[in-house]
Amino acid sequence: MGKFKQKLSQHFHSSWWVYIFILLCFIAGIIFGSLGVRVLNEGQSSSLLKFIEQGLAQTNGELDYIMNTRQAFVKNALNLAKILILGLTVIGVPFIMLIIFTRGFVLGFTIVFLLQGKGLLGGLLALFAVVPPNLLSLPAYLLAAVSATNFSVYLIKGRSTPGSISLPKYFLNYILVMLGLILLLVGAAFIEGYYSPVIIQLLSVKKLCILYKVCISGL
Repeated sequence: MGKFKQKLSQHFHSSWWVYIFILLCFIAGIIFGSLGVRVLNEGQSSSLLKFIEQGLAQTNGELDYIMNTRQAFVKNALNLAKILILGLTVIGVPFIMLIIFTRGFVLGFTIVFLLQGKGLLGGLLALFAVVPPNLLSLPAYLLAAVSATNFSVYLIKGRSTPGSISLPKYFLNYILVMLGLILLLVGAAFIEGYYSPVIIQLLSVKKLCILYKVCISGL
């Protein structure tokens, strides 16, 4: 355990700037995604809101939870594979940052649009349906981006640094980290495939409207 803590401490000491840079890209994506909602004109907002309402209506019917889970996992696994492959090149770092930025943009845009377009219901959907799967998938994306960036940096200058580990060993560690992150994506897929649709169904029923009216009348 002490050796593991020592290696973890060394990792953060050498990679703190990578974490900060990637977090800044993600935060910038959230900010621009939030601002992107304001750019939409009335027609675009109405069309997108109509599309969301159609999706909510479909969720109230019969759902194939296994298919939803599989689709969620494949989507995230493909993005993880892209990050992994980009890390194997010396020119892939900007594209890795773009993936992280895009992830933040989509999350920021979705949450703000739901809040703006659906009010209370949108806020509940964002909090209980959108956020939970991201609690697992986002750490996987961010850690994958850090690992991929570190590997690219290693390819550029790591091998010439005294005391650096061999390329085969570094590559093996890189692959093992990515395989470990898949477990987070599996958990996120199950949340997105099973939990989120149930929450959407609960929040879309008329009982929510009745409960809201009762709460308002009691104030």
